Amino acid sequence: MRSAEFYVNMNIQSAKHMARLPVVLPDDLIAELLSFLPVKFLLRFRCVSKSWKTLISNPAFVKLHLKRSATQNPHFTVITTYVKHLLRGDIEVDYSVVPYPMSRLIENPTETFPIPVDPYHFVSGKECSAIVGTCNGLICLSGENYNPTNDYTEYWLRLWNPATRTTSPKFGHFGETLQSDGMFNFKFGCDDSTGTYKVVAFRYNDIQLRSVVKIISSGDNVWRDIESFPVDPLEVDCIWGDYCPDKGVYLSGTLNWLAIHNNLHYDFKDITVGQFVIVSLDLETETYNQYKLPRGFDEVPSKQPTVGVLGGCLCFSYLYKKTDFDLDFIVWQMKKFGVEESWTQLFKINCQIPSDEWFIVEDTYCQMVPLLLTEDGRVLFMLSLYYQQEYKFASLYNWRENREDKIEFTASRPITNNNITREDVRLCWAMDYVESLVSTF
Repeated sequence: MRSAEFYVNMNIQSAKHMARLPVVLPDDLIAELLSFLPVKFLLRFRCVSKSWKTLISNPAFVKLHLKRSATQNPHFTVITTYVKHLLRGDIEVDYSVVPYPMSRLIENPTETFPIPVDPYHFVSGKECSAIVGTCNGLICLSGENYNPTNDYTEYWLRLWNPATRTTSPKFGHFGETLQSDGMFNFKFGCDDSTGTYKVVAFRYNDIQLRSVVKIISSGDNVWRDIESFPVDPLEVDCIWGDYCPDKGVYLSGTLNWLAIHNNLHYDFKDITVGQFVIVSLDLETETYNQYKLPRGFDEVPSKQPTVGVLGGCLCFSYLYKKTDFDLDFIVWQMKKFGVEESWTQLFKINCQIPSDEWFIVEDTYCQMVPLLLTEDGRVLFMLSLYYQQEYKFASLYNWRENREDKIEFTASRPITNNNITREDVRLCWAMDYVESLVSTF
C-alpha cells in the first residue's frame, strides 16, 4: 500500500509539470482583452506575432475597439492655429490638434495645460487649409490652391488618424472659377449602414439664391451633386474655413445644421422663434429632414444658439439674458433622434457675472458649446470668448453640484524661420475625439 508521502510527491511533480506548460487563451478572449487597450499599445503589440498583427488589423476588431474607446477613453481635442505673417506680406496658417484624455481634465480641472507642438499632432498650412471635422478617430482636412490670375480655386481633401499616425493621399480634387459665389465649406461623417465615410461640400449661390451641395464617398473620388438645402443653414455663405462644432454636427449617420427661414445670418432683432429649424442630412439616403426646436424655447436669445451632440444625443443650447450680468445657459436634449416630442431640458445654469471675463459683456463675442457629458454629472463646455483681444477657452461644470472649474490652455512655439515677421498663436476651437484604429484608406 502506497504511503501518503508518495501521493504528496506525485502531486508536487504534477504541479511542476503543469507550471511549465504554456497557458493558451482562446482567440475570442484575447480579442476581448485587447479591445480595451489604447491605440499606442496595440500598435506595438502587432509585433508580438503574426496572429496578433492579423487580429489587430481585422475590421471586426477595429469596430469592437472603436466601440470600447468611445465609452472608455473619450478625448477633448484642442485646435490651435499658428498664423505666420511672412516678410513679403503673405500669410500662412499652421494647425496643432492635440487630444487630451477626458479623465485628465476631470482629475486636474484647475491645471493649466500646455499645448505641445509635435509632428504627430501638427499640420502644416502647406498640407491643409482647414479642419473639416472628426468621426470615429479620423480627422478630415481640406485644402485649396488659389490662382489669382484666372480667379480659379482647386479643392482637395485628406483623412488623418493622429492615433495611428497615418494620413491618406489627397483625394476629391475639384475646382472652378469663384466669380461671386464664394468658397465651399465642408463637413464630414459616416454612413453607418455601410461604414462608408462621406464629405459634404456646400456654399450659397448669390445669383441663383440657393445653396449648392456636393457629396463624395470614401474610395470613390467622384463628387456628385445632390439636392440643395430645403432651408439654408446659418452662415452657409461664410467664407471662412475654420472648424466650428456647431456649424453642421455629425450624429448617427446624419449631419445637422441650425437654420432660420428666410435668413442666412443671425440678427435676433429681426427674427422670431417660429423661424428656427434644424436641417438634417441623412448620409445613407442623401436626403433631408427638418426638425422643430423645443416648445420651451420661446424667446429669441441675443447671442446665436448652437446645435451640438451631448451624451450621444442631439442638443440645442443658448444663453438667455435676464439682465446685463445675470444669464441662464440652457441645454435641451433630443432624447430620441428625429422625434420632436422627445426634446427634454437637460439643465439650466445660472451665470451671474459682475466681473467674470469667462462670460458676456454686450460688445464681446461669445459662443458656448457643450461637448462632453460624464456619468457623474460633469459637462465640459467649449467657451469661445473673444475678450480684450484674447480667446478664453474651456469650462468644466458639475451641474449636479452647481460648481464650475475653469480650464486654461497655453500654446507657444519657438520661431526659427527668418522669413517670419510675426506669428500669432491662437486657441482656435475644440472638439470631442476618440482614438481609433480606423484606416485612412
